Amino acid sequence: MEKLIIPSLLSVSDGVLMAERFEKTTQPLAEKDPKIKNLHTRVSSVYKRLVKNQKNASKSRLTGELRQLGKRRNRARIAFRDILYGISVSLIEETSAKALKLYAIFEEYGAAGYKPGYKKGTTILISLVSEFDLPANQILLKELNLLPFYESLKTAHQIFDSVSKQKSDEKTTLAADSEPATAILEELIAAMEDLLAMIQLNNQMDKATYGEAYNQLVTYINEINTTARARKTRKQNSNEPEPKSEPV
Repeated sequence: MEKLIIPSLLSVSDGVLMAERFEKTTQPLAEKDPKIKNLHTRVSSVYKRLVKNQKNASKSRLTGELRQLGKRRNRARIAFRDILYGISVSLIEETSAKALKLYAIFEEYGAAGYKPGYKKGTTILISLVSEFDLPANQILLKELNLLPFYESLKTAHQIFDSVSKQKSDEKTTLAADSEPATAILEELIAAMEDLLAMIQLNNQMDKATYGEAYNQLVTYINEINTTARARKTRKQNSNEPEPKSEPV
């Protein structure tokens, strides 16, 4: 029998598309033929595992939220830092001296800033919060009427940290549930080949029953193979070195 499915051409996405079409096309036959049904069930089962694996590997829904919370936290940090700096350079000496003690904490851990949402930023903020939470510094913040600005930063950091931990837990859970996509694809291709071979054999004996489904499958396979082959050719061409110019 002619080998129609070419595993070396197919990506995971190609396999998902082909299996989806196999599943729909052969469903009517599976309802009438027990042997086809067993093979159809196998294709469907592996197909669902591959789709689940793709979803697990996709971008976390929390990524965008975490990015926005990081920006929000950074705004609170900048506001608190700049207000504190402004007071520290004022001409009111007693007030300025108090602010300088607090601003020195920012200078110790890097007052210039950081990219919001990154691990370094979180590490810096944990250290800052630890310092500003000390009783002596809390008294200074209260005397300078800066507690609302500090609490705003602290709250923004706590919210960011909570969502960050959720994302980390989600990543751990998904990793535990995932399988190598290429391994599932190999299993899926084998299942589709078995189903196709059975329908191809039955078509030789009963075209009236199996002919339409078989021809549809062949069309789908050829379409996907053509697209995959063209993609492979483009990729190979893009990796080819530039031709050397001949000497004049």
